[in-house]
Amino acid sequence: MEYEIYKATNTIRGYERIGLLRSEKKIPEAILQNARGLAILTVVKVGVMVTYNIGTGLVIARREDGSWSPPSAISSFGVGWGAQAGGELTDFIIVLRTTDAVKTFGGDAHLSVGAGVSAAAGIIGRTAEADLRAGTGGYAACYTYSCSKGAFVGCSLQGSVVTTRTRENSRFYGSQSIKASEILLGSLPRPPAAAALYRALADLYQKL
Repeated sequence: MEYEIYKATNTIRGYERIGLLRSEKKIPEAILQNARGLAILTVVKVGVMVTYNIGTGLVIARREDGSWSPPSAISSFGVGWGAQAGGELTDFIIVLRTTDAVKTFGGDAHLSVGAGVSAAAGIIGRTAEADLRAGTGGYAACYTYSCSKGAFVGCSLQGSVVTTRTRENSRFYGSQSIKASEILLGSLPRPPAAAALYRALADLYQKL
């Protein structure tokens, strides 16, 4: 979890820098203001015609008072197909628009079926995706934004399974029985180890 917090913090900071340089790459402020949570994932995708992607990250919920919940660890795995070739490392920021979306990511697993076009050449790329997410926690309404690094080009139709990393949550919070829904929607105190992430989020929202 400590490494996921580090990665997520860098993703938030990186998004801020890109937004300052190129306003067209910014997430609309209204979407961020109304977000009920964020899922932040780093995904590796490789293959020719058939691609495989695997990633890890965390999800964090926004409480009624505007503060943020403790983070819950997640992982993803998927297979894609289409006219595509190469490799890609992508940092995703998934904006969870509703409490039901947060509940979905608080379930054991959910299926993401997305149709998208992606392109990455050099350090910065852009992926626009329309996706439908449904799983053990209910239906999720979310928007996906990403920054890509690598040489992946093409378009694909793909599905990914996102799961809660129960063992990692148990290790980090010191409880074998803790559930992701309790972390995201309960009243657990914020862990000091996530202080850098909370500062990055505070800086991001202060600028809106």
